[in-house]
Parts: sequence; structure tokens; C-alpha cells
Amino acid sequence: MNRSRPARVAIFARAPVQGRVKTRLARAVGAESALRVYEDLLASTLQRLGQVSETIAPEIWVDGDLGVFARWQGQGTAEGLKDLHIPLIAQGRGDLGQRMSRAFDHGVRVLVGTDIPRMTAGYVEGALNALACADLVLGPTEDGGYCLIGMNSPHPELFDGIAWGTASVLTSTLHAAKDLRVRLLDEMWDVDDVDDLTRWRGL
Repeated sequence: MNRSRPARVAIFARAPVQGRVKTRLARAVGAESALRVYEDLLASTLQRLGQVSETIAPEIWVDGDLGVFARWQGQGTAEGLKDLHIPLIAQGRGDLGQRMSRAFDHGVRVLVGTDIPRMTAGYVEGALNALACADLVLGPTEDGGYCLIGMNSPHPELFDGIAWGTASVLTSTLHAAKDLRVRLLDEMWDVDDVDDLTRWRGL
């Protein structure tokens, strides 16, 4: 697919603050351990997607304090992390759907999360290629949600009335997209609970 400039890819992340991230996992392993898991997942995602290329221009859209996030990144706890010069953008107010919709309103083409161990630049590039013949591209997850959403133009109706964090997210989104050309990518899985953590550590 010919593009004059790299596509803007939003990596949706939370500022790494204990008690604010991986709260479901924290109930089993404790808030401090859950924070470390989140930091590992976040660092891994940034390392895999954080390099500007001919096809991808990554951006980190942060839920929380941008200064906290910048200081964490600057610590360079993961190899090469502090050398990544990725724009930091505040997600702003609203629920998850409103914040995601805002990113597309501002020109983002693809949006991804940070807790998908098998998310790669190739997966994102596959989404961009699929947008050549689709209006909407989704990367399904095993729990009924999605880890990637890509669009050629904003469709705010896809974010209205969705019960975020439930097993109905993908189904509800597909229902809202009934008039669009939709392409589904390969199914992924995310790290939400102890079983997921064990699965990830076993890779």
C-alpha cells in the first residue's frame, strides 16, 4: 500500500503508578508486583513498536500524568527504552471509548494496547495493509475484546454504548460497524490475571 508518510499509531498506556495499573492482577499478586508486570509489558511493547519506520509513526497516548510517564521512560530500566523518542500525548478526559475516539479524531490510523505479549510491528503493518480494502480493522482477543483497532476515518459510533472490560466488547463493536467493511486480524491474548501471567512467563 502506497503512503506518502508513516501512519500514526497510538499506543494507549497508563502512567505506571502503583495501584492504578493491572488492578485485577493486583488482587492476586499485590499492587507492587502488578506494577512490575505492567512495566515489563509496557517496556516490551515500546521496544517492539517504538521505532519510527517507513510505515509506522508511533505515539504514546497516556492516561495519567505525562511527567510520571516521562520520568519512568527516562530511567531506562529496559534496554534502549530511554533512547526512544516517541511523542507523549495526554488521552484527556472521558471513558475509554471517548478517549479512543478522540485519538482517531486527531488523525491516528491504528490504536493498540500495551498488555499483548505477541503484539509486533508486523501485526500493526498487517492492519495498515488491510485498511486498503476495509473501513475498520480489529485485532480480536480471546476474552471477547480487541487489542487493535484501525480506521481510515473516524467512526465515533463504534465507541458509544460499549461495556468496556467485558466479553461483549468485540461483538458490540461489530454490531455498531454493520454498515462498514470490516477485517479481523489473527486473535491475540492479553495479560489480565494470574493464568495469563503464567502463560506469558512460559513463552
